[in-house]
Amino acid sequence: MGVNKLVLRYLFVLLVITMFFVGVVLGLFNWYSKELPPLSEVKRFDMSVGSEVYDRYDNLIHTFSIERRRLTNINELPDYLKQGLLAVEDKNFYNHWGMDLFGLLRAIVKDMKSGRFSQGASTLTQQLARNMFLSLDKQLPRKIKELLLSIQIEKHFSKDEIMEFYLNKAPFGPGLYGIEVASQRYFDKPAKDLTIPEAALLIGMPQLPSGYYPYRHPKRALKRRNLVLKRMMLENVITQKQYKDAIAKDIELKKSKKNFQAADYFIEHVRKELTKKYGSKRLFNGGLRIYTTIDMDLQAYADTILNKNLTKFEKKNNYKVKYADFPADTTDIVTDYVQGAVFSIEPETGYVRVMIGGRNFNHSKLNRMTQVRRQPGSSFKPILYTTALDNGYTTATVIQDEPICFIQSDTLFWKPHNYSSKNYGFTLMRDALRHSRNIYAVKMIYDLKPYLVRDYARRFGITTNVPAFYSIAIGTAEVIPYQLISAYTTFPNNGERVAPIFIRRIEDSKGNVLYLAKHSKIRVVDEKVNFLMRSMMESVVAHGTGVGVRWQTHCNYKWTAAGKTGTTDDFKDAWFIGYNKKLVTGIWVGFDNNTSLGKSQSGATAALPSWPYIMKKAIELDSPKDSKGRPIINGSEYRFDGMPKGIVKVKISKNTGLLPANPYEETMYEYFIDGTQPTPFSDSLKYNFYPTMYKLNDQDSLVYDLGGVRYTFPDTLELKKVFPDTLNPDKFEMQPKHYPKGIDLRGAKIIKNHKYVERPDSLLINMPPWELEKSDSTKSKEMSNLH
Repeated sequence: MGVNKLVLRYLFVLLVITMFFVGVVLGLFNWYSKELPPLSEVKRFDMSVGSEVYDRYDNLIHTFSIERRRLTNINELPDYLKQGLLAVEDKNFYNHWGMDLFGLLRAIVKDMKSGRFSQGASTLTQQLARNMFLSLDKQLPRKIKELLLSIQIEKHFSKDEIMEFYLNKAPFGPGLYGIEVASQRYFDKPAKDLTIPEAALLIGMPQLPSGYYPYRHPKRALKRRNLVLKRMMLENVITQKQYKDAIAKDIELKKSKKNFQAADYFIEHVRKELTKKYGSKRLFNGGLRIYTTIDMDLQAYADTILNKNLTKFEKKNNYKVKYADFPADTTDIVTDYVQGAVFSIEPETGYVRVMIGGRNFNHSKLNRMTQVRRQPGSSFKPILYTTALDNGYTTATVIQDEPICFIQSDTLFWKPHNYSSKNYGFTLMRDALRHSRNIYAVKMIYDLKPYLVRDYARRFGITTNVPAFYSIAIGTAEVIPYQLISAYTTFPNNGERVAPIFIRRIEDSKGNVLYLAKHSKIRVVDEKVNFLMRSMMESVVAHGTGVGVRWQTHCNYKWTAAGKTGTTDDFKDAWFIGYNKKLVTGIWVGFDNNTSLGKSQSGATAALPSWPYIMKKAIELDSPKDSKGRPIINGSEYRFDGMPKGIVKVKISKNTGLLPANPYEETMYEYFIDGTQPTPFSDSLKYNFYPTMYKLNDQDSLVYDLGGVRYTFPDTLELKKVFPDTLNPDKFEMQPKHYPKGIDLRGAKIIKNHKYVERPDSLLINMPPWELEKSDSTKSKEMSNLH
């Protein structure tokens, strides 16, 4: 009896202790169960999927997501992948209720021996619970919550659903979630097509995704793969022969065919627009499919060519700071090296095929195509010349290229000059644009008035402020680069410009179309005026400042081309914007801090060299290929449309722009809008030399008085002493005093060939340059050296 009592007493104590620990465990389970997500959230758990971005060919190029993920269907996966996963992670998966009790006890024993929680022993369901809702620490509270949550998951989902959730949720490398994304990243194929060794590599990764990342740790990843293969053989997932064949193979990772980082500026621009439209939460978790206009092949090529040419440019000029001074993966630095940007847009559709906002997105997120304002220099002149052609000028209008200056309040205000600092006398409009003569442009805007040119700039799509100053003729008004380049779509488009389109359409996760881009064309000028302008811009490339298009070594761009160079004051900005019928491409080069590129570093030198390579590549990409993969190019597809009705071709004198006076005069063919061509009765003063004022002496300077204190003549001479009163009163309107033709006082009207010309705000008079020195020689506020 004594023994039995002792046994009962021990049993009672053991029962009390057991009940105590059971109570403690139940209490802990009850306590931590309050921290679990509600049952409703577990039931309706939906895999968060980021929004996918596609290029113009519908190839996936980017995913907006917090966790980069693409969903897969477990029924499409090979059996050796699914069974191999269970062999490595949870061989009792189909027999347990969320926890493998024997595995747990084994792990606890090992943890007690080691004195730390190093053994996982988590089932596939527990790992899913942790990945879905919990943290990754190995503390006891997390393990308790993991077990409780696993039981709930097992109650509400089938085993196949749990495995599919796991494969779509598990990490397979830095930023890579789900086996589908991993398969595409490492092997450039869908998960259903994985081979045995490829599947083994991925099966082994979730345990330590960063540690087994094959690009960074190839030996470690190979060792882990081989351990997985051995486990698969031991569990009869694969045969011994399959094991030997698989283990003999090296890890063969696919390198990306495209430089996706080249699209970073484009992707960031799209992200900002979509965030405004849909918000960040939907963009990163809503599973949108965004079909863009970017041409990844052309984008990557343009990025390479731009950096290659600018690296040569830096070396040639021996700049103190160069792009190569900074590692490519350096982030957010001050980029004191030469920057460049490229923008390509289709004139027919408005689709933006290339947008490069800088040389390295890691170095600087500033998009120099969309987020900065730069002076365009002479690349603005096509807008000015279009204004002139639409207001009575012709391609043969002659203006005298001579020294001029503007004075205001008796002070030298501005003395523009040509890029070469030379003057060329009477100049045809075509030659003036071809050689980018500034004096011609300045005289023309003086006649047209700046506000008219400003209005045309708005019609061309320029939204930045274009002040009504004379200097805008040579590109002093700042513009947003992509807007100026988009304005050039007018010329290959028969006088209609298109608005840039970056996104073709957007679909939700179910394929419903949320947005569809609409093409819109805006009429800028009549097609006849546009034809004349485009013809002159072809001359720029054929025989003018853009002739370098044909000179680039190894490029051999031989198709239709038109365009305009641009260089700003002190060589701070270099431009070339050119086009054929199918594509407009603009390139800008300069320093972020607006310092000079160096003497003579013009648009033709710094920006143009990359243009023919990019355009040639675009043509090759758009062309069919022969049996050897070489492009079959049909050059006629890139030619501009022919002459519209109402255009005539006339042989004129190269010197006067009129019909040739004799058979020995040097001639050329020129285009005119019917009715504006020269006739045998053309009066050059009225017709071609306008707006150059007739000069009564042989001096070589022209003064424009912009107002302020009334200008006084040198030596206080009176007008009647300078110009004897020998005027024909029948040719001049009666005024208190009669002034000769060529003198325009405020409020006066002067008849030129029986035509009134009103200039109420200015005083024009021919002055010898030495007389100008008598006025205040204050340095010009806008000394132009634009080209």
